[in-house]
Amino acid sequence: MRNLKKNETKLWYSNYGKGNPILDENGDETGDYDSGYGSPVSFFATLSASKGNAYADVFGTNLDYTRTLSTVQKLPITEESLIWKSEPILNADGTVDEESADYTVAGIADGLNELVVALKARKKNA
Repeated sequence: MRNLKKNETKLWYSNYGKGNPILDENGDETGDYDSGYGSPVSFFATLSASKGNAYADVFGTNLDYTRTLSTVQKLPITEESLIWKSEPILNADGTVDEESADYTVAGIADGLNELVVALKARKKNA
């Protein structure tokens, strides 16, 4: 399977894991890390227009999702990942603003030549 370049959209993902190093009172790294989301990474993928029918779904009938994205790239996206349609907002300390994410990953179908990810829209504070 291939992606048509004209159908691809630039998106960003951030995985949950070992976050930023904890600094002491002198600004030196202590060797410990706080958990959180890492720096966002950009990628290109095809984003679906809307939710499909549950009976014809690759993710099953009980999964609640808003959109899907598909790509031929092998990405380390997990079910804890955040996805942005527009460039992610960073806090003053350089960490990612989790509230600015557009989607959370609801499910992953990793095939031999394609990665399909179910996305659930996040509520944003307006």
